[in-house]
Amino acid sequence: MGPPDVAGALAAITPPPDVAAAFRAQGWWRADTFIDDLRRTAARHPRRTALVSHRPHRPVGRRDVVLDYARLAAYVERFAAALAALGIREGDPVAYQLPDRWETAALTLACMRLGAVAVPVLPTVRSRGLARILTASQARVCVVPDVWDGYPHAEALARIAAGLPWLRHQVVAAGTERAGAGAGTGRSDVPDGTVDFHDHFLRTAHERGPHGRRPPPSPGAADRICLMVTVMGVREDRYTTTLHTPNTLYANISGQDDRTGPGRRPGEVFFSALPLTSLASILYAVCWPLAVGGSGVYQELWSPDGCLDLLETAGVHQAYAAPAQWSEVLAAQLRRPRTPDSLRLVLSGGRTGTAAPLPAALADALGGAAVRMVWGAPELGMGTLTRGDTPAERDGASDGMPLAGLEVSPLLRGHGAHPEESVPLRVRGPSVCLATWAHGAPAPVATWEDAEGWVDTGDRGQPDGLGGIQVTARATTRTGGLFLVPVDRIERELRAHPGVREAVVLGHTDPDLGERPCAVVVPEAEDAPPGLLELREHLTARGVGEGFLPIRLELVGSLPRDDRGELLRDGLRAWLERLRPGMPRLDPRHEGPTGQ
Repeated sequence: MGPPDVAGALAAITPPPDVAAAFRAQGWWRADTFIDDLRRTAARHPRRTALVSHRPHRPVGRRDVVLDYARLAAYVERFAAALAALGIREGDPVAYQLPDRWETAALTLACMRLGAVAVPVLPTVRSRGLARILTASQARVCVVPDVWDGYPHAEALARIAAGLPWLRHQVVAAGTERAGAGAGTGRSDVPDGTVDFHDHFLRTAHERGPHGRRPPPSPGAADRICLMVTVMGVREDRYTTTLHTPNTLYANISGQDDRTGPGRRPGEVFFSALPLTSLASILYAVCWPLAVGGSGVYQELWSPDGCLDLLETAGVHQAYAAPAQWSEVLAAQLRRPRTPDSLRLVLSGGRTGTAAPLPAALADALGGAAVRMVWGAPELGMGTLTRGDTPAERDGASDGMPLAGLEVSPLLRGHGAHPEESVPLRVRGPSVCLATWAHGAPAPVATWEDAEGWVDTGDRGQPDGLGGIQVTARATTRTGGLFLVPVDRIERELRAHPGVREAVVLGHTDPDLGERPCAVVVPEAEDAPPGLLELREHLTARGVGEGFLPIRLELVGSLPRDDRGELLRDGLRAWLERLRPGMPRLDPRHEGPTGQ
């Protein structure tokens, strides 16, 4: 039996007519897409700034690449025609793993313009993970840099391509690491048998040829799958893809009815510190600015000082980052204060919680900008938003209110509405993905046909007593802040070390860095255990990306298990969270399943 027809399966996923009609009647969905937003603003305000892409390797004075709406619209048309010239048709998946540059945003939009399905890949994914994503998506084209952050992406793609018969073209943006100035600037020759991104996408005016001036995608594009987001934090044999449409993305914006939150203020400037191939940044730094005729701002390389400089010089109104990044920004601001006068809103959170002291400290350091915490997941984007400054929020006992139209299970009768009861955090509403597809499964699970609209995020939550929720536990086998860690693989690679008998990787919340991976290891020899640096070097040598390496190591005599031999991860996590540097390490086996 051959692989499933992914493009055909994606084309068959549409929302039930009554659901679509109800969401449109409420204003959460619409007939237009973000391409229509782009065209409208390009026609009315062609010189308005659309994107600001900061590239620190360029000479001083040329580090900010600014695209206005007219240029962005033109490049989206060119990139869409370039994809068509490679044989990409409506519904075909297109994968890309590129740095945080304007070309990445333009390629995302070009897929939507053509009606193709974008398959963004996080920058820390290496060849094994990339092969899984390309297999699950059956991407016809994959775009990578030649080398980025020291990793030879083009070589890795070439090694796995022979086993991917549906992959028609390998596209390489050469010279990216050396030049740091733009895909193709200062480039070298691309590998044989690959397409040069610079020549094919940037320099060739495909829009003037037979593949240009294409009609828009067929009617109903707003309700068809446009984005495949891989959830890499579940165990390796259970990777999942969430399938979004322009309307499930738009509902993150249309559901903003609190003007003191992100809102829908015309012309605002948005900054996101997360990768442009993450759902968070696609929403916040690409789609949201287009929907309000504003601007998206991002850095090629994360730097807290660079972030502060951009907040000031680009006139950013609202900014989103992970708690770990905001902690770094706070420290940088205290060292050398900047005055981001335009900044009105700071968003922190997403897949990780924000430590209670951070919001107040950030607000003080950033000139009184409102600081709100968010909870979200790949299945829906932004889920909840804190109200501002309630005692529960200050104490970390609330993750806020659901967006308009979003139902969350802890707040519904019959789903466990008792204040002290934690239940699986399931969601239903206009922003929830239309389907999920477990890697290896023969077909996707349609949200509204197979589950009555409900999707399980893997987290757990309970009412906060104020009409919102508190997230009490993150998905058991999802670990990591900026990048969800492939726990199963890291554990397997740790066990391959000669000094390791057993290993577990868990998330632990660092008050400064947010959620980071911790390795709990049973050593082969108690008198000669491996150290953290040794294990990190071992993982690096086995191809594990920097963003997935544990930053903490705990050594134990054995791991806690129940009567059936199942590992008690929750008990181990509770034990881990109570430990502090210098404290004696009590045996986690004696703390019980819940760490008591």
